[in-house]
Amino acid sequence: MSQQFKEVITSEAQLRAMMGTPSEGAQNKVISIIDEHCKKFIAHSPFLTIASTNADGQVDVSPKGDPAGFVKVLDEKTLAIPERLGNKRADTFVNILNHSAVGLLFMIPGISETLRVNGKAKIITDLAIREQLAFKNKLPQFALIIEVEEAFMHCSKCMIRSKLWTEIAPDIRAKVPSLGTVIKDHAKLEVPVATLDHYLKEDEKNQLY
Repeated sequence: MSQQFKEVITSEAQLRAMMGTPSEGAQNKVISIIDEHCKKFIAHSPFLTIASTNADGQVDVSPKGDPAGFVKVLDEKTLAIPERLGNKRADTFVNILNHSAVGLLFMIPGISETLRVNGKAKIITDLAIREQLAFKNKLPQFALIIEVEEAFMHCSKCMIRSKLWTEIAPDIRAKVPSLGTVIKDHAKLEVPVATLDHYLKEDEKNQLY
């Protein structure tokens, strides 16, 4: 680590001395199933992130998105997530083969609360499940099955502070580098940015499912 820090919190006792303890509601809000409230939230969510760890303990967080309801609640302890076309890195899948523990964060545009689900994951190819996850008559090659261990709602403060759903700068695209620009620099590619951006836009149009 390049930065050196003098005042580092190293115990929960230190942390609690500064932060305090959670309220009874915050402490006891965790349930072990997908109840009707969670089920409705998932049914309206078009986007989630999934955290996993590799064999060395390095953490990865991957986004997943599709039309709302793309994650299926098979029963109160089981979720099914389709794997659509991507760049074939398969970071989440490889991680799960080493460590099955995952954490999910479901979001709904315009809703400031989020739903967190923790559990164990496995990769399956069962046709009956993949048929439930089909979109535009295209079946996912794989599906992630999540065995739910914890589920709970997260309050809206972070969304309110970030103004995520309320303020979108009209010129934000001009201020943030394109994906082609970033990939060219990070991967040190000898390809014009315009060529990369064009390829990525075509990939978005033609390789979604």
